[in-house]
Amino acid sequence: MNLRESALADRIYRILEGQLLPRAERIITRPDHFTILGLVLALLVPAGFFFHPFWGFILMTLSGLADIMDGLLAKKQNAVSPRGAFLDSSTDRVSDFLYLVGIWILFLKNEWVLLASLVVWLSMLSTFMISYVKARAEGLSVRCQKGLMERGLRTVYLIVWALLLSIFTAVSDIILWAGLSLYCALTATTAIQRILHIMALLDRGK
Repeated sequence: MNLRESALADRIYRILEGQLLPRAERIITRPDHFTILGLVLALLVPAGFFFHPFWGFILMTLSGLADIMDGLLAKKQNAVSPRGAFLDSSTDRVSDFLYLVGIWILFLKNEWVLLASLVVWLSMLSTFMISYVKARAEGLSVRCQKGLMERGLRTVYLIVWALLLSIFTAVSDIILWAGLSLYCALTATTAIQRILHIMALLDRGK
């Protein structure tokens, strides 16, 4: 599932492109500056979650927004390039890691922290495999869009999860464990789907 190709995403992008981008461009004039800004904000996400899930939510949202803005600005300036795509993809992997570290921090005072750590690390592995399998497949000239949890949807999931943790503090433990379990299951399923899908395509190509 490619969230960026959905009708909702198209509407959001149009709003950002028409309203926010012209204002932001007065301050940040190059797409890769947005990319670096998104990374810097991602670096602050674990600290945000350490203080309160709300700050983790805010920083994660701003980081994700910067990630969108770099693509919009590159498109507007006709500056889309392999270098920019490589930088964006590389910083996305670091951001994915930092977002999950932020979630992991919320489990540090939980009596089941070791179990939570295991599930978080499995989630990280699945998250990285989703991206790796796609990149490796494209290196073999095979297009891969299989699976639900592509990067955009993963980021939206984590942002919504952090927001729920910020609002419903009375049942935060339930939301924390339910959100982690579901995220781990969905990312693992997506990674396996992509692996099987690509292997089947490569077999048919022989």
